Amino acid sequence: MQQHAFQQPLDSLSSKEHDFENELKLAADFQQTVLPTIIDVDYLDIALIYEPYDLVSGDVYDFILNRERELAIFIGDATGHGISAALMTMMVHIAIDSLTPNLATDKSIRKLNRLISSRNTGRSVTGILFRISPDGLMNVTHAGHPSIIVAPADNSELVIFKEAGCPLGLFIDEPVKYIEESYQLQSGDKIIAYTDGLIEWRDNLKNSYGAERLLTFISVHRALNCTSLIQDIYNDAEQFAANQANSDDLTMLIAEYQ
Repeated sequence: MQQHAFQQPLDSLSSKEHDFENELKLAADFQQTVLPTIIDVDYLDIALIYEPYDLVSGDVYDFILNRERELAIFIGDATGHGISAALMTMMVHIAIDSLTPNLATDKSIRKLNRLISSRNTGRSVTGILFRISPDGLMNVTHAGHPSIIVAPADNSELVIFKEAGCPLGLFIDEPVKYIEESYQLQSGDKIIAYTDGLIEWRDNLKNSYGAERLLTFISVHRALNCTSLIQDIYNDAEQFAANQANSDDLTMLIAEYQ
């Protein structure tokens, strides 16, 4: 009798665990179906790494191409892990689809913030939105996200944009204003954007890969093509961590202006 009474809660727990695993797999399958493909434009070479920590990811990326052939790219990172973070990425995709393609990056981020905040989920998303035109003009707006990096082709100092603005979804009104910055790209310049899963990848002593090591690696190896550079950065972080599994989602994008 006692064994039966003890077994019932175990069976119930096992059933709930099985249901949760099925829900997670369904969420992962759905998330994969809405992942955008890289939009091909003749003035950019783009490489991307997207690596979920688990079956589903709290990282998000998207592309917007307007009639002037200006390509906007969004990289974001929702708080937390699992299904709730994945649902936030779905919300971001839906909100991005509602943006006017020609809207300035700061106004676009402001609109995304209003849309996400209005859902009142209690969760937030850091993000960066940058738009590149065929003539090389890049406009950038941050929302509490790690800074975008430009590696000039002439081997001059790396350009690191300011981290500014609050994560999306925290406040409808902006306690810190979203700011649009501009930069004129030259042929061969590379743009690097990433989520913090890259720089917070830790070794067995809990030391993180870190932004400084990333910047040094980019500076030294910037002459590589996008595909080689992005893979070598990933390999360097993995080797630093001594093959310790990453405990966060990781997304990295490198684009070269041609």
